[in-house]
Amino acid sequence: MVREKEHVTVEQLLVSPPTPFQIMFSKVIAMTIVILCAAAMSILGVIHPLIEVPIRDSLVLYFLITVLYAFTTAGIGLFMATLARNQAQVGMMTILMLVPMILLSGMTSPMEAMPTWVQSLMVLSPLRYYIEITRGIFFKGAGLDSLWELVGTMGLLGSVTVGIGMCRVRRQFN
Repeated sequence: MVREKEHVTVEQLLVSPPTPFQIMFSKVIAMTIVILCAAAMSILGVIHPLIEVPIRDSLVLYFLITVLYAFTTAGIGLFMATLARNQAQVGMMTILMLVPMILLSGMTSPMEAMPTWVQSLMVLSPLRYYIEITRGIFFKGAGLDSLWELVGTMGLLGSVTVGIGMCRVRRQFN
């Protein structure tokens, strides 16, 4: 999005027949397909056969959750794209946002070991929910019946981020 803004092609896109939602949705679908292919190759080519991590529940559920996570992070990226003027600014915002999100998501240390203010802040991180859901699927054999609250929260977070991002796109180019 920012690249198109830099090259002044976003205005051409916005006056074309597809709506801003259709333009953004096609970008998200392309990114999601790449993410799903990479996840499938890593799970079926490395994690399961080489490292022997057991998969105790449905891979279909995992891939559906991965699609939801990609949707949620696309909303965050769309929001950042509306704030930035160029790709360098988006890169800096990404570093400022992703590094704390990764370090505080519960991936490297458990959420329970973190201060309560960090736990409260990480309620806004989709990576936190994605990691908890993935651990539940792979290690605990949890199904959607026990993960529905985490999935619902991540879905709500994704809807809010995409909604805010789309509103900013429309406002920015109207």
